[in-house]
Amino acid sequence: MANNKVYVFNAALKHRKGVWRRIEIKGDQTLGDLDSIMREAFNHDDYHLSEFFSGRVWRSEGFGEIEPDGSGAGANKEIDELELVEGTTIEYVYDFGDDIQHVIKLEKIVEPVDGAKYPRITSKNKTRNRYCVSCKKIKKKTIATWICIDCSEEEQKQVLLCEDCLEEEHEDHYAEELAL
Repeated sequence: MANNKVYVFNAALKHRKGVWRRIEIKGDQTLGDLDSIMREAFNHDDYHLSEFFSGRVWRSEGFGEIEPDGSGAGANKEIDELELVEGTTIEYVYDFGDDIQHVIKLEKIVEPVDGAKYPRITSKNKTRNRYCVSCKKIKKKTIATWICIDCSEEEQKQVLLCEDCLEEEHEDHYAEELAL
């Protein structure tokens, strides 16, 4: 039966392809399930809509929006119903306002592993540490976990911050947690 198959996807941020995750999901699971594991894999919060697309985002047909609670027009569509073949790509948008785009490529279809719980994240990119710009000024090397969107737009370059500097110096700014 096709629904006993496991789809192995490589999911990457569209504009930062070095940030990727390998995700496995069973054919009888849904886009709602895939959405949930994508949110977990890329550290997206549960406040925004999302949608999967059959081709390039905004230029192709979407499968239906998915609400943060896992409901919505596209949530119940089963992975098998997409009729994907190895090498096929679909795209995913999380948060229509910020338009965080992902490319998801089907690498292979395999048999399930006994005892494994699906969907699951099986691997991810090696983390490339980037450092807090505020700490760097005082010759301290602290890993950045946030990007200040307000300052990045104003300075026309990424302003990366650690948690402490974000709270101390940018508490009233719009910031996003970095996907590592």
